[in-house]
Amino acid sequence: MSNGRVQETMALEVSNLWKSLCADLFAHTDDAFLEEFRRPGGANNRLAAWDPLDKTMRYFKFLLYAAAERQPERFFALYRALGKVDLGQPVAVTLRSCEINIDYFLSIDEFLFLESAIDLQSIRSIVEIGAGFGRTCHTLLALCGAGQVEQYSIVDLPQVLELSRRALEKLIPQHYRKIRFIDATNETNWRGLTADLAINIDSFQEMPPATIDCYMSRMVSNCRHFYVKNPIAKYEPKTIGLTAVDSDKLQDVLSLWYCSDVIDIFNDVSLEKARPNYIEAYRPASSWQLVAARPMEMFSYYHHA
Repeated sequence: MSNGRVQETMALEVSNLWKSLCADLFAHTDDAFLEEFRRPGGANNRLAAWDPLDKTMRYFKFLLYAAAERQPERFFALYRALGKVDLGQPVAVTLRSCEINIDYFLSIDEFLFLESAIDLQSIRSIVEIGAGFGRTCHTLLALCGAGQVEQYSIVDLPQVLELSRRALEKLIPQHYRKIRFIDATNETNWRGLTADLAINIDSFQEMPPATIDCYMSRMVSNCRHFYVKNPIAKYEPKTIGLTAVDSDKLQDVLSLWYCSDVIDIFNDVSLEKARPNYIEAYRPASSWQLVAARPMEMFSYYHHA
């Protein structure tokens, strides 16, 4: 079609960015280029998608934001009830007036699982093995600690206990008197300790099996309930893009914790096959009954039980 006027021909202006890319990255689109241009670190990140090896926080923040978007309103109500959650300057995303960081996202998810599995109103004492900076202690005492939980014992390494002491004193000063900090390196400090609820989240995977055995037989088995959330298996570093791995350090990691099978953690069939073994591995004794279990939503190779 024509409007009856003479059309002028003009050169399309190309950005300096794409002038550079065409002269460099796309200068030779030969067979060798086609064989690998979509690999991590390849040219496809300029064409269709971000590179899996992107060094920014965007993937992490998108993952956290997407996971938070799927949560029910109760999740946000509980999150608001925690009070201060920004100690240490964590990365956060904002939804429904909540500054959500991954530590407390996980804590609320764990709380909701526990609430669905057992009668939290009946819990008067808790012992946690390996508490990190104390996010689980903060969450449980803030959400069900007023006049209910009378004692929360943290068993951890001395250096980490110093961190949790200082952090929890700032985070929940109103409940701080209920917390006991117990040195894990001296078994006489915690052997025979009892509680209504024993907890281990993501730290048994960093212990030798004999150490876990000791905790299970000499403390966990004395408790009324046991909640565990750990990985269900191990994986090859190359599956997450790690290639330069020290073989001695890798063998050390592979020797830790109960669930030592190496699987593809990004394959649903492999994950489902590994879950029953995880459940049985962490059953404190044959007399203990499983009351609830489910995969973790955000990272499905972790499992609540």
